[in-house]
Amino acid sequence: MSLSALAYLVGMVGLFIGQRLLAGHDSMQTMVSLAGLGAVLASVVLRLRGLRAATDEGQRFGHRVATSCLVVGLGALVMYVATTEMVVRGLMLDAQGEDRWLGVWRSLWPIVWLLGTVPMLVVDYAIVSSPVMMPLRRIRDMAGHGIVAALGVALVFPLNFIAAKEHHTWDLAYFKTAQPGTATVAIVSSLEVPVHVRIFMPPSSEVAQELQRYFAQIEGPNVTVEVIDQAAEPRLAKALSVRDNGVITITQGEVDLDDVIPEDVDAKADVKGDDAKADTADPSKPKPVTRTLKVATDLEKAKRTLKKLDGEVQTILRELGHGERVAYFTTGHGELSWDGGSQAAMDRQTTALKSRLKQLGFKVKTLGIAEGLAVEVPKDADLVAVLGPMKQFQQGEVDALRAHVDSGGSLLLALEPAIGREQLVGTDPMDGLLAYLGVEMGDGVLASEQGIVPLSHNKLDRLNLVTNSFTQHPSTATLGDRAEKNVLFTPAAGFLEEVDEHSHKLTFTVRTLAVVWADLDLDGEYEPDAGESKSARNLVAAIEGGSDGAPWRAMVTSDASIFSDLGIGNLGNQRFADDGINWLIGAEALSGTTETEEDVKIEHTKEGQTTWFYMTVLGIPFGVLLLGGIRMRLRRRGGAR
Repeated sequence: MSLSALAYLVGMVGLFIGQRLLAGHDSMQTMVSLAGLGAVLASVVLRLRGLRAATDEGQRFGHRVATSCLVVGLGALVMYVATTEMVVRGLMLDAQGEDRWLGVWRSLWPIVWLLGTVPMLVVDYAIVSSPVMMPLRRIRDMAGHGIVAALGVALVFPLNFIAAKEHHTWDLAYFKTAQPGTATVAIVSSLEVPVHVRIFMPPSSEVAQELQRYFAQIEGPNVTVEVIDQAAEPRLAKALSVRDNGVITITQGEVDLDDVIPEDVDAKADVKGDDAKADTADPSKPKPVTRTLKVATDLEKAKRTLKKLDGEVQTILRELGHGERVAYFTTGHGELSWDGGSQAAMDRQTTALKSRLKQLGFKVKTLGIAEGLAVEVPKDADLVAVLGPMKQFQQGEVDALRAHVDSGGSLLLALEPAIGREQLVGTDPMDGLLAYLGVEMGDGVLASEQGIVPLSHNKLDRLNLVTNSFTQHPSTATLGDRAEKNVLFTPAAGFLEEVDEHSHKLTFTVRTLAVVWADLDLDGEYEPDAGESKSARNLVAAIEGGSDGAPWRAMVTSDASIFSDLGIGNLGNQRFADDGINWLIGAEALSGTTETEEDVKIEHTKEGQTTWFYMTVLGIPFGVLLLGGIRMRLRRRGGAR
């Protein structure tokens, strides 16, 4: 580094110390600032002397560029003077004008300073490293690199100013806290008794800020939110059974702190005054109901919870606002189940559906002959689900299901095509229930050559249908609004037809695409001569009936795999299940989306893993060799020319 560059840096450091660190010490501030300015001016003089002494044209050009950069640096100091209190006071601007004036000059002077300082230092290094002869091209390149570097660093200043003024934070990392979904907003709007959200966190913590941003979007007349440090409110924390920070409490009702005995009061002592109120509390007074959610105070540890925060909060709000409901799943007939273990096929497992029902506020139970299904459905049943039975129901069980419907109950009946069920002898009692509801199952399994999901990469994939054909109905409200983005996945589905005589309101809410045919022999081939034809078929029926005193709702699907783990893994199927279940229990106003930022698990097939193996082991190395060969050939041609 030359003496000129060293004097420049020393002068700038002196100015910084004088203006920033010695503010309030007038005499010392003036002396140090003038010394710093003198060093900067001395650097200009030293640079001009170097220019006069240089004999090489490249050296002279380098000194001229460095001198120009020094002048730019001095210009930045002039801009800085425009931000000093003395100048601003002399302009006699109003508050808004002063804010604009300072905003402009405070953003510009650091940028100009960088554009002068960084290229000067780079060019100075080039001059010192070649004191005898310097190519002009190198000076130009070094100056250009310095300007690019300066502009890159300078970008921080306007961005930081805008962020400070607008109170925005920009997180470029993958992590993102889930936002409130439309279902959460609907639940908040339907609350009859307001709830109070208390976030026990240090107010300055990053986790508290993430939580505040989430709850601010649902805060209003029905939801109040506050951030509390547990150590600052020990009495309130004790009333809510909070022992430390890292807890969110959602309370319905008012917390009476008079019922809480302070920690420093001996519980066995004869407490008098206000502390004795706990002994005389009114037993008839309703106590508040509180639900808690734990969130780590460290952001890295809390990320997993924050990504799925909307689902957790939604479950608590449903329970507080609408109570816990009970869903019974029939068993004993080869139905889809969550008890199959890890060896069970994904299209026969309902682990994901069970978890989703719990998020929707349901308590899930099984119902078979041992639990009294052949006699009657339990009175506390809000929903009864029959998912993909492979064996025949007894007549008494079907009669109990029909009695449940007639008494105003809700029924979800998801069937599989007859070709996949156990061959029956005589009449299936379930057919009578279907006819009563107004539908019947058609013959064959639906297949298509278009709009399918390739899983096995053979003709069986023609049975893996998807559709985005939804009727405007409350049970498909979310899917209908997002039909261009979400599809319903229906593997190995049958189809429904309406019977001639029934007295209920029936709506087919989901239909296949028009390119689908009913495969009668399950060979995956379209055979018009065998009576197979292509047309849109009905997949789901929403049915309403009963009198005003006992109205009931039922949903019938021609494919149970819609609700399996294989199906629910698709977002469209999850939203179909949410909306359908909400409609069945009369809570369609609470339908909507639940937002999550959890990473989607990527599963590769054996064929896909093989492809990736050969691409990484063989494909990439051969690609590098090929590019290298092409590069060498082009260089040889250029050399020959």
